[in-house]
Amino acid sequence: MPYRRADMLGALAGRRVIFVVGKGGVGKSTVATALAVAFAEQDKRVLLAQMESSRRLAEFLDLPTGDAGMVEALPNLCVLTVDGESALSEYLGLVLPVRRVQRMVVESKLYHHFVAAAPGLKELMTVGKIWYEEQLVVQGRRKWDVIVVDAPATGHVLQYLRMPGAAAEAFGPGLVRREAQKVMELLADPGRTAVCPVTTAEEMPVNETAEMYQQLHERLRVPLGVLFVNRVHTAPLGPADVPAAPAGASPLVADVLRCAREEAGWAAINRRYLDRLRAAVPMPTVRLPFLFAEEFGLAEVRALMASASRQLAPGPGQEFA
Repeated sequence: MPYRRADMLGALAGRRVIFVVGKGGVGKSTVATALAVAFAEQDKRVLLAQMESSRRLAEFLDLPTGDAGMVEALPNLCVLTVDGESALSEYLGLVLPVRRVQRMVVESKLYHHFVAAAPGLKELMTVGKIWYEEQLVVQGRRKWDVIVVDAPATGHVLQYLRMPGAAAEAFGPGLVRREAQKVMELLADPGRTAVCPVTTAEEMPVNETAEMYQQLHERLRVPLGVLFVNRVHTAPLGPADVPAAPAGASPLVADVLRCAREEAGWAAINRRYLDRLRAAVPMPTVRLPFLFAEEFGLAEVRALMASASRQLAPGPGQEFA
């Protein structure tokens, strides 16, 4: 199914909350960081919220690992690790304005037993924290123009996205149902929210992405954004077209041809699974190239965004292959 080409950030324009989701190890933190940096460099105020502490994200932005507070990483870009228990304590601070009462509740053993035992409470409060940040107004304007969420691995993030609906069904009229419904409205609003899967063009990630697409599109019915296919190899020749090293060739020539054959092999594998993705996941797609770098940092993250922008440069009549 073809898609008209459009600027990648333009395809997400107006979306205030962007969830970046996918199988562990496919580059979710890379894509989330790239999106956040790209929006920040468009002079938008950006919150990069990670649902689980990410070592890669900290490395990209030169941040201390394990810091759960709000950190300014770059101009216009802040990073926040969202923890369900901390979000619940913050919420209690809003509904229990007397600090002494709030402290008494949070420090009680009963409270900690309740938080540990209540099914789905941390997930609900984590997504609720994203909703709260999306609603924040400072000096008459929204605090954040865009919130990019670096979500956990596929199975876990589906629990996060299901939980507001489950809570709204499980609880009768009252505070919990009202709060859950507010979060559900955000997750279902295509004008405010987009879920962007990330994958690589290999067998297991593609199979899992196809299954995740069915869950997101048919069961959860959340608005989808762009599919990012990370670490894509390209080569002008097939593996069989790369010649063998001639007799008497130097070790350097033999190594170069071996690397060329390996790259051509990966490119052929990627092409096959890109075809499968096209059939199984009918979404606008961005292919991010495999970058050869000794150390992968912010410069490489920016290079990926530059590649995506060139790939999706708008033009009349152009379509995705």
